Amino acid sequence: MARKLAVVAAVVALVFGAAVASAGPAAAATCSASSSGPVTGGQSVTLFCSDVGFVRGYGSDLTAANQEALLLHQFFASSGDDCSGSSVATATGGFQVTLFCSVEAFVTGYGSTLTDAAGEARQLAMLSRDCSGSSVARVSGGFDVAIFCSTTGFIHGRGSSLTGAAQNARLAAGG
Repeated sequence: MARKLAVVAAVVALVFGAAVASAGPAAAATCSASSSGPVTGGQSVTLFCSDVGFVRGYGSDLTAANQEALLLHQFFASSGDDCSGSSVATATGGFQVTLFCSVEAFVTGYGSTLTDAAGEARQLAMLSRDCSGSSVARVSGGFDVAIFCSTTGFIHGRGSSLTGAAQNARLAAGG
């Protein structure tokens, strides 16, 4: 008898659990492209998102810039850290992108292309270790990128491309 009651209780819990799960989550935020324009090395796209407001992304072309803005919004949705593109500049071997984030303040990433630099800045923000690109230098065979993390200090990565060096520095920092 006790076994039958346990089975019935499990079935009831499963049915009610399924009924609760089928209700679905609260309405998700929506984002829509608000503006776009040229920047050094590519394009910027600004989205307006119903939950956070404006989010700017950079990329080597319009598609990449829009995707980067959407990825920044996804980061906000999962972490609460509101990041948006702040500036773009050339760097030795490529580009640097600086984001302004509500948690880490300014985060700079480097890359051979504008899309790579934007992605590296976003990935550094996602580390949640208060890390930002600090410098780029040419070395024999490629590049050296230094990032600074508040908990560990300077971390260097080297690579045959600026993107490779930036990725290696980020990976050495734990990302």
